[in-house]
Amino acid sequence: MTSRYLDRVTMLLAAASLLLAACGGAAVAPSATPAPTAVATTTAPAPTATATTSATSVTTVTTGSWTISDTSKATVRVREQLAGVNLPSDAVLVATGATGTFVLKDDGTFSPDSKITFDLTTLASDQRDRDNFVKMDTLETRQFPKAEFVPTKTSGLTLPMPASGEFTFKLTGQITIHGKTKEVTFDVVAKRSGNDLTATATAAPTWKFGDFGMSAPSVPFRVVSVVDEIRVVVDLVATVKA
Repeated sequence: MTSRYLDRVTMLLAAASLLLAACGGAAVAPSATPAPTAVATTTAPAPTATATTSATSVTTVTTGSWTISDTSKATVRVREQLAGVNLPSDAVLVATGATGTFVLKDDGTFSPDSKITFDLTTLASDQRDRDNFVKMDTLETRQFPKAEFVPTKTSGLTLPMPASGEFTFKLTGQITIHGKTKEVTFDVVAKRSGNDLTATATAAPTWKFGDFGMSAPSVPFRVVSVVDEIRVVVDLVATVKA
């Protein structure tokens, strides 16, 4: 009986050895579960703001060369006291025969060749004798027949000049009369309609005869006195090529 017991134990041990061999020997600890791999999250870029440009439409005409119309005129007023008249009055003389061109640039200045000319031999009032005296003795039109104005700059004018509308601004330039040149300023009220321009320019301040090397007119027995102040208003008409 002891022998059979031993045989059974031996068989069990053999079976256990075979089982361990089949399983690869000693027991293996279970593998650690790998940590989950972090997934990179890509954040979509914020939408880029689109700049919106709000353009205000302004109708303008390209700056060009303006041509002075011969319908333009310059009106000169001088206060005088006539003999035999109780109250002073204005001697009003008008010059025509205007010519010239000008180019107004976007910075408010003019091209160097801009010039407006009036023919002083056309000066006329309601009295021929006065006209002849002023032209021959005061202005000496045989030697100095022209009044020339060279515009240099504007101030207070919207630029580029709109194609239509009314404008108020100051105009500065050099005027030459009787061989003498003086810087002058005009207060201007202008109206534009497309290629046509009309303007009324009033000299401010007024001028004196001495500014141009002249003396106030004096006619014995006809003119008692003349105020040394020349008031000038220019009515200008011009057109521009499109």
